[in-house]
Amino acid sequence: MDSLHVAKQNQLQQIGLQKLVTTWLNSDSTPEMKSGAFSLLQKTGFLPKGMTESVFLESLMDGAEVRSGIPKNSAIDKLHQGLQLLSEAKGGAFAQVEEIEMAINRILNSHDHEKAKKLPNDIHSMQRKNISAEKLTPFAFHLLQDAFAEAIATKAVGGKIEVNDLIGYLNKDTEQVAESRVKAAEILFQSLNKPPEAQYARINEKLVLSHVLEADFQTIDFTNGPSVAHQLKEMTKILGLQLEHALINLPGDDMADFPNDLETLKPLLLKLLNEQIPAAIKEMAEQILNRITAQQILSQENGPIQNLLLTLPLNLGSTQTDLTLQWSGRKTKEGKIDPDYCRVLFYLELERLEETVIDMQFKTES
Repeated sequence: MDSLHVAKQNQLQQIGLQKLVTTWLNSDSTPEMKSGAFSLLQKTGFLPKGMTESVFLESLMDGAEVRSGIPKNSAIDKLHQGLQLLSEAKGGAFAQVEEIEMAINRILNSHDHEKAKKLPNDIHSMQRKNISAEKLTPFAFHLLQDAFAEAIATKAVGGKIEVNDLIGYLNKDTEQVAESRVKAAEILFQSLNKPPEAQYARINEKLVLSHVLEADFQTIDFTNGPSVAHQLKEMTKILGLQLEHALINLPGDDMADFPNDLETLKPLLLKLLNEQIPAAIKEMAEQILNRITAQQILSQENGPIQNLLLTLPLNLGSTQTDLTLQWSGRKTKEGKIDPDYCRVLFYLELERLEETVIDMQFKTES
C-alpha cells in the first residue's frame, strides 16, 4: 500500500539513497550511469566530494583492517574479507595480480579469508612485491558489486537489512547517512516534479534520475485516459474491493487458487482483527475495513441502473489526499452504457481550493 498512501517524498526518502547506490553498483548499469550515480552520491554527501572513484575504493581498502563486528557468512563479510586481502596486497603479501584474483574468488566461494590465502606452493614461492592501488581498485569494485548483488537477490526479509548494512559499511557515520537519505529524496523529488532534463545536472546524472524515477516512482499520468483507468483498476485490487467477487467465482474450495486476492488490504485487515492486537490498532483497522465495505455496499447494480462509489488514496506531488469517484448510469437494452443517462462526480480535497467537486454529465447530440 506504500505506493498509494505514502507521500512521494517520504517514499523517496525511504529508498532513494539505496536506489542511487544500487545503480552505481549494478552490473547492468552503463558506465555513464555508474559515473552519474557516483556523482549524485557525492552531491548527497554520502560519498566524499571531490574524491574520485579510485581514491574512494582505495580508502575502503585502507580502512578494512580496523573494522570489527562484521556479521559472519554474509555479503558484507565477504566484502570485508576481500578488502582486507587487497589491503595486504598493497603491503606486499602477494606476488602477482593473478594470485589476488584467485584469492578473491576463494573468498567469494567459501567465505574463508584464511583459506583464500592458502594458494599453491609454486605461487607462494615467487618473490613478493607491493602491488599498486591502480591495479587493485577494480577488484575492490568487483567485491562491492558482488556484495550488493547477493544482498539484493536475497528474497528473505533479511535481504533489505543486509543492503542497509552494506550502505553502512560504505559510510560509518550514521548521522551523515541519514542526512544523505534526505538529500537524495530532495534531488529525486525535484526531478519528479521537474523533469531531469530541465534541471542543471550532468548528462550522466540525468540518465540516473530518469532511470530511478521511471523504474520505481511512476506517478499517474492524468492526461492519459488508459493510464488512469489502469491505475484505478490496480488500486481497487490492492484495497480488496474484489474479494467477494473472487470468492463467488472461485472454482471449487481450493483457496490456493487465488493467493493474490488474499494478499490485498481487506482480507489482511480481517486476518488482523482475529489476532490479539492493541485496542487502538483494532479500532483503526475496523474503521478502514468499514470504509472499504461501505464502498462495496454503495456500489450496486439494480436492473438497468448502476451505481459506483470509489474512494482511493492519492498523492499529488508532496500532497496526500483522497479521491472520491461517484458514478451512476443506466444500461441500454443491448447491455451497454447509455450515454444519455450517465453521470460522474469527482470529489477532491485540495490545499488552496479546499473541497472541489467536478460534475460530469454526458449527452448525445440529437
